[in-house]
Amino acid sequence: MTDAAVVDPLGRDLGRAIRAAREAAGISMRALAARCGLSQPFLSAVERGLSMPSIVTLYRIAEALGVAPSTLLPDDSHGDVQVIRAGEGPMVPSSERTGSAVGRLVLSDEDQGLEVYEYVTPASADLDVWYAHAGRKVLHLIEGRLRVELEGREDVHLEPGDCLVHAARIPHRWTIEGDTPVRLFLVVLRDPA
Repeated sequence: MTDAAVVDPLGRDLGRAIRAAREAAGISMRALAARCGLSQPFLSAVERGLSMPSIVTLYRIAEALGVAPSTLLPDDSHGDVQVIRAGEGPMVPSSERTGSAVGRLVLSDEDQGLEVYEYVTPASADLDVWYAHAGRKVLHLIEGRLRVELEGREDVHLEPGDCLVHAARIPHRWTIEGDTPVRLFLVVLRDPA
């Protein structure tokens, strides 16, 4: 089976963008893998579009390259008005852990410094990963209950309809409360490129 037979378009485009950014920065694949805590074979598979990095890994790669994660994602913007239909957008895992949450990338617009994700996760999903990066986060809970830990601050407990906005540089993680699946929208706002 050839690589082309197993490469999806998003993975291919993401891999090409990572490779281009790495080469523009003059960083070897081995050095980038070391900076990100990844194996060189895994990074090679990502660059060839054979593996899709999790959101955590995408952020680590972008940070090591000195770019915003949105610069590595395909820009699907099409002018002043855009409609994203239910179910559109690639699925991306929140981490490399088995059982991690899987979110749908609804929109990535590098020019606006905007990423929008929809998460629908079972209560059993593994969300126990700390995140911290540039920009602001807007989390709007649609269904279920969620605890958001913000390092050095009181935990925030969200109910359906609640919205949390915070500086994304504050280390944070989510925990599903109860046995009801969670559905939410996550918006990441960065300084426009």
